[in-house]
Amino acid sequence: MKKVLVTFVLVCIAAITVLAKPNKDREFILKLGFQPLNTISEEFQGNSTSQNTKLGISAGLEYFQYLSNVAALGLGTSYDFPRKTNDNARNVSFMPLFAALKLRTPLSGLDNTFMFCSGRIGGVIPILSNLDEATQKTGFYYGGGIGFSINSLVIEAIYAINNYTVSSPMNAGTINCSCQTITLYAGYKFDI
Repeated sequence: MKKVLVTFVLVCIAAITVLAKPNKDREFILKLGFQPLNTISEEFQGNSTSQNTKLGISAGLEYFQYLSNVAALGLGTSYDFPRKTNDNARNVSFMPLFAALKLRTPLSGLDNTFMFCSGRIGGVIPILSNLDEATQKTGFYYGGGIGFSINSLVIEAIYAINNYTVSSPMNAGTINCSCQTITLYAGYKFDI
């Protein structure tokens, strides 16, 4: 899985480098988000459980290179700050690393004001507390969103899924986990 992810990210970087126009149609975005929904699902030996977490905060950064007036490829990361599960048993946090595709409205004369949709795929590093000797393992991350950009302001809503595993103590088995999140971001865009 890790080799596939690394290969995918390297192919995206190569595509940006080879296909990118030598103009200034690039964006670097710093974002801060609010996560009103976080649901963690766990499956272990045929039993499934699900619980919500407290409200969360996320910060991120992204880089995009437009290949045309409409499509851009990019790379990004975010950090979901630790938050407690509703039963207060543990803190959870995630750090996804991803490649992204952005499609924007091709409105002539409105280069700095547009709507867009985006998709992202990559890996996630879970940061969990109170695992009682269990070990956490990185996993698969994917998501999509919609938003708009007005000059340097970016507003975006992202739905994402963080998949990861936890190996239970004393080799009793593996717990397959996923965390579904909805994040509402506000960000500042630097055109470079």
